[in-house]
Amino acid sequence: MDDSNKYYQSRHFLRLLHRYEKAVSEGHVPYLEADELTDIAEYYMTGKQDAKATQAIQAAIEMHPDSVDPQIFLARQKMFYGQLDEARAIVDGITEQQDSEVIYIRAELLIKEGKAADASAFLLRQEEQMQDSLDTYLYDCTAIFMDYDQWELAQEWLERLRESFPSHPQLPIMEAEIQMGLDNYEDALPMLLSILEEEPYNSEAWNLLAETYVALEMYPDALEAADYSLAINPKDCNALLMKGNAYMRNEQTASAIEYYTQYLEIQPDDLSVRLSLAICYSSEERYKELLPLLEKAEQYARKLPDRENDLPQIYQMRAYALSRLERSTEAFAAIEQARKLGDKNMAWRLDMTEGDIFLHFKQTKQAEECFAAALEKSPEQGETLFNIAMIYSNAGYNDTAIDLLDDVWTIFGTREGRFVVPYLANCYLRKNDMESFLGFLKLAPFCDREATVQLFRDRFPDVAPEDYYAYAYKEVHGVFPDSFKEERGEEEADDLPF
Repeated sequence: MDDSNKYYQSRHFLRLLHRYEKAVSEGHVPYLEADELTDIAEYYMTGKQDAKATQAIQAAIEMHPDSVDPQIFLARQKMFYGQLDEARAIVDGITEQQDSEVIYIRAELLIKEGKAADASAFLLRQEEQMQDSLDTYLYDCTAIFMDYDQWELAQEWLERLRESFPSHPQLPIMEAEIQMGLDNYEDALPMLLSILEEEPYNSEAWNLLAETYVALEMYPDALEAADYSLAINPKDCNALLMKGNAYMRNEQTASAIEYYTQYLEIQPDDLSVRLSLAICYSSEERYKELLPLLEKAEQYARKLPDRENDLPQIYQMRAYALSRLERSTEAFAAIEQARKLGDKNMAWRLDMTEGDIFLHFKQTKQAEECFAAALEKSPEQGETLFNIAMIYSNAGYNDTAIDLLDDVWTIFGTREGRFVVPYLANCYLRKNDMESFLGFLKLAPFCDREATVQLFRDRFPDVAPEDYYAYAYKEVHGVFPDSFKEERGEEEADDLPF
């Protein structure tokens, strides 16, 4: 739980909020200090109660016209909605230009304009006048760059904080989070474990640890770390999110849906998680439930700044869902909407989806034309051809899929391309060509073990992938193969005949 959420649940703030809301319900606004009214406005903003937030902040400005806090709130509100010029005009009109909050928002405006290095230089120039509260200033500057994912600059400011205040209590966890932001998860892991040895009730550290385990594909550990966080605070939305991410990445989509849904009950405006939930619904083929979820996602994408770029993906997902509900006209209309909003870099992905939809409706010629267009536009020919093969296989066109997988193998080369072997085995199984299936299945674990498990674990539960061949052989021939131990596929990948 971050500091603001802790404050909003404190007895002091709840009493303040009750006093304010009681007065408003009686038709007037009570006299409160500027920072108190600003806190109330910020509380309403976190709950997306914009009208109530505006009422509180206007009262603050009327009562305290020269106060910095309400003006900063208004400027941040404008900045949030992408109105940077209006935000800067508000900041320019503030009397106390040397107030730290004014300095911070000027830096943030530069970052929002894509000038992060200029923001860092600006903050560095202000450092001399912040000597009376230098520890707070250096901490806040580091946090600003972390908030905007400017991890290299955050690291530079962290080093300034460490140099001046080597015992600052936030150094360890900030350092770990910066390493995570730099994708150095293996370096972050021991840092977080060390923090938790000293502070076992640090829920923020548990959540960061869960995120690190997800990135390192250590999903059971991630779930355990998130559970520790939930034991400290059962409503910790970050812990719920980490559990959802762990389940989704481990392809346990039903469980991912459960935790993403709980998370969105607390943070309904998180469009990224809403889209992750949509992917899970699609994976579970719950298309009727998916459509209203996508409609809600569209509403958020149109409302939130900088998220209109998500609209093409939303329409693309809608088109796919509509096709699976046999609503072809609406599906093709959704694809056209996606094309109107998407850029040229997305065009080939939309070609792929449209081809998939045509194939679903047995319109093979139109599907071929879409796939050809996708291949022409795609920056990754081999990967795109592989995905086309999967579309054909899933649609039941396994002979075409096999031919395309052979082409993929040729494009990638004999050894690098052998990742297609498990998929070839699956295509032959779907064709009921059992001898070819057995031949490829025997090699599959040594070509792509993860894909082999993904494709066949439900068919062979609680069986090691190296033993899939033996059990499949028994299914086909009624007995295990001769010399079972030798034929379990224990040859090394380097000894494979390709």
